[in-house]
Amino acid sequence: MINKKGYFEGRETKRLFYQYWLPESNKVSAYILALHSWGSHSDRMEVPAEYFTENGYAIYAFDIRGHWRNAGDTPGHIDSMDHIQKDIVLFMDLIKENANNKKIFIMGQAFGGLISLIFAINHPSIPGVIASSPLLRYSKNFSLSKKLGKKSISKISPNKTIDMKIKQNLLTSDVKILRKLISDKNKTEVITFSSAAEMESSMKWTMEHAANLLCPTLIIQAQNDKIVDKEATKEFFENVKAKDKTYKEYDGLLHELWIEKSRAQVFQDMFIWLEKHQKE
Repeated sequence: MINKKGYFEGRETKRLFYQYWLPESNKVSAYILALHSWGSHSDRMEVPAEYFTENGYAIYAFDIRGHWRNAGDTPGHIDSMDHIQKDIVLFMDLIKENANNKKIFIMGQAFGGLISLIFAINHPSIPGVIASSPLLRYSKNFSLSKKLGKKSISKISPNKTIDMKIKQNLLTSDVKILRKLISDKNKTEVITFSSAAEMESSMKWTMEHAANLLCPTLIIQAQNDKIVDKEATKEFFENVKAKDKTYKEYDGLLHELWIEKSRAQVFQDMFIWLEKHQKE
């Protein structure tokens, strides 16, 4: 596959790093805008990119604000979800320049899944959204509110950070990939108080607006998820009003389905869904 990197202009003219992967043949049947999880970065899209480029899809991804190359002066900080949503709109414009009117799908993992669902709710005309273990509510054993304690966020400096270290062995059982995740010096392991509050309010908003999700929707969920509450994922799905919606849960798999040891079945299911919708 071909991998290229560059920069685009996001909201408020912020210069943002992005990269994309293309099939070796350069023959692309459709495009996918992929969003990584909190604490991660766009390099982690390489694994799904390997599969989908072999099957004729192009993958475009950027480091979400507050992460690695787009962290700015404050790693773990996003001004607002609106900034990220506008970044997606502008990034989508960049993809359209190369897409030649071919369909552009959006997919996201965890925090990226939350962002993808918000975008899809607000842009019902997109051809489809795939959310993988979306961050709609933390699992009981992974509650950010415990770290925030009883302090009022409004009384704390918005850029003040707290640790948000995610145990990498909760993400995948693939030992080879796990070693890479553990040694990854570019993962983000902090979050600002204001970003934590923004994330919480975004999760609540998304759950409350599930009925407004009208585009074709595929939600995939890890059964053995220790980070997000899979019951929230099911609740959200049940409330989605889209006529074309699919939910799949994968027994025994950990949080990040796209890098899990048994990801082959996950990718196959995603591919079948994409093929159906890119040809419609």
